[in-house]
Amino acid sequence: MITTIDKKGLRKKLLDACIAKQQFLIDDFKERLRQLGSDEDLNNQPYDTKDIAAQAERMTEINTLNAQIEFANVELEILQTLSRAPDTDRHYVALGAIVITNHYTFFVSASLEKINVDGHVYIGISTHSPIYKLMEGKTKGDTFTYSNVHYKIKDTF
Repeated sequence: MITTIDKKGLRKKLLDACIAKQQFLIDDFKERLRQLGSDEDLNNQPYDTKDIAAQAERMTEINTLNAQIEFANVELEILQTLSRAPDTDRHYVALGAIVITNHYTFFVSASLEKINVDGHVYIGISTHSPIYKLMEGKTKGDTFTYSNVHYKIKDTF
């Protein structure tokens, strides 16, 4: 059983790891944008069909990266808000909760996939994810089914 002190320490470590991972993701997207070039390069007049097609493809990628950066920044802000909030146990599944199930341990925060902290794997999920919608508000001992997999909540804090 995890003690209250361990839970608070774990949440801080988990938040720190999530923030670092999210910042790395944002930096990676920005670097890719930098590599694609500046707007000045995009405004050069293309001379043939190949140039026009290449420029259109590059603009599509730039627009996609900008949308991903915007989404990643929103999720980073959620993580930073959680890190500034008072650390209280969550006895039910809600934003900021660590949810231990019979299959995985989830951290309700941002959609970060897998995060390793102290040798344990946590799965970051957002409050918009389908699995969160099924477990929202549930407490220790409750069950839910997602993608034909039956989960039982062993603990939430």
